[in-house]
Amino acid sequence: MNSFVETLSPAARNHAQARIDYYTDLSQSVLRSLRQLAEVNLQFSRDVLEESTAAMRNSLLTPPDERRADASQQQAATLLQKLQAYQQQVAQVATDFQAEISQIAQERVPQATRTATELADAGRKVAGKQIDEASRFANIAAQNQAFPQAASVQSAPEGNQN
Repeated sequence: MNSFVETLSPAARNHAQARIDYYTDLSQSVLRSLRQLAEVNLQFSRDVLEESTAAMRNSLLTPPDERRADASQQQAATLLQKLQAYQQQVAQVATDFQAEISQIAQERVPQATRTATELADAGRKVAGKQIDEASRFANIAAQNQAFPQAASVQSAPEGNQN
């Protein structure tokens, strides 16, 4: 028994392969960007945890009369810098993702379009052949209807009565 792939026409197989290649590249790009975004999020989370732990430690372990007034401002400024760096990294991941998607589309869409056109042309050829064959069959059937049947054939009861 033939597998499904073996029954595909060359045009259908080429088009399926072009679409598979296109979606594979898209999927890999999405996964790569998600991994980069996860890494950026993880690093930012570690940085915030580290800063908040240091602030908490300073708050709990330093007696109130020894705390510096500018220490909390300094910690807030450091956290703000890390937040800005995080925002820039997320923007860079998004920009890289958009550029990669555009590049994939420029590389893969023309091939998918070409194979889709080839598949449509092959379908039109097959449909044309089938329409011609159906027309011939209809003409033959119409010609057979045009010949009157013999009276003995029209009125004969089923089976031989002799």
